[in-house]
Amino acid sequence: KQWYQRRVRGARARAHELLQEREAEITELKERLENKKRPCSRGDGAFNELLSSSDDATRPLIFYKQQHEYLLEEVGRMKGVRETLEQSLREKERNEHVYVSEIAQLGQENRRLARNRSRESANMEYLKNVMVRYLILANGSERRQVLSAILTVLQLTADEMQQVKHKLSPGWLG
Repeated sequence: KQWYQRRVRGARARAHELLQEREAEITELKERLENKKRPCSRGDGAFNELLSSSDDATRPLIFYKQQHEYLLEEVGRMKGVRETLEQSLREKERNEHVYVSEIAQLGQENRRLARNRSRESANMEYLKNVMVRYLILANGSERRQVLSAILTVLQLTADEMQQVKHKLSPGWLG
């Protein structure tokens, strides 16, 4: 991008210098023409020289003028491209903030899920141990205490608790 800008600036400067040179030549020729206020005849060598050199000077001037216009158009196009790129950059920067916040939120969610997975694993291990103990126990009062712990770990809803109470004999759940 900077390379193009330097190149365009250099070309513009060269074209500007050439235009100034040609404008100086035109001004000089106009002054020469105005200095010759006497009527011209076909035999006047200075007038013929001015006309013949005028054609030669006009061609490069037209070329440099066209080149200058092309460079001005190119500069305008480059400015448009630059504006588009800057707008795209601003949009990307705005999106970057959104993505950074989303990444932070997803990281927090990931850590929360890992903690939950760890807790679930620990709860499952505890439930397994309690169930083994429940199945091994023969004493009714100890079984009731262990069953109470099992129901707590399972986090049964009120309806589920009612179904369990109905199935078990009265007095088991206290």
